[in-house]
Amino acid sequence: MSEFNLEMDPQGRMVLKRPEAEDAVDVRIRRSFPWSSPGHNVSIRSKEGKELVMIDDLAALPEPLRKVVEDYLSSTSLIPRITQVLAVDVRFGFQQWTVQTDRGPADFRVQEREDIRFMADGRFSVKDADGTIYELPRMDQLDEASRRAIEAVV
Repeated sequence: MSEFNLEMDPQGRMVLKRPEAEDAVDVRIRRSFPWSSPGHNVSIRSKEGKELVMIDDLAALPEPLRKVVEDYLSSTSLIPRITQVLAVDVRFGFQQWTVQTDRGPADFRVQEREDIRFMADGRFSVKDADGTIYELPRMDQLDEASRRAIEAVV
């Protein structure tokens, strides 16, 4: 990985600065493997989608630069993380979930049991009837009430 820096310009666009190349304005930062390896293989791409820099390991970046990347990723992430499960109602052939997420409260319907998928690291992905995917942490990271609420469905 070559040397680089990221800054916001006055218009709020992310700018990639590299000593060996012209500045790239309005770049996008994307995780290659957001579920299985969120801290590795992070791509910085031009607004046209061309990869400009591949970050092998976010932890290897200097602290100020890592914070810029992590702040950008958290502000553009479309995967709400469930922090608490308040209720799961399993009547009527589907599951109605009431949860608290890192983006606020949410109520959603899960149509099929297969829409809840176990991941190798112990987390779960939960897809609602509208196609939104939520991240559910490992069972041992949930409070007791949340674990009881989801016991029958996971």
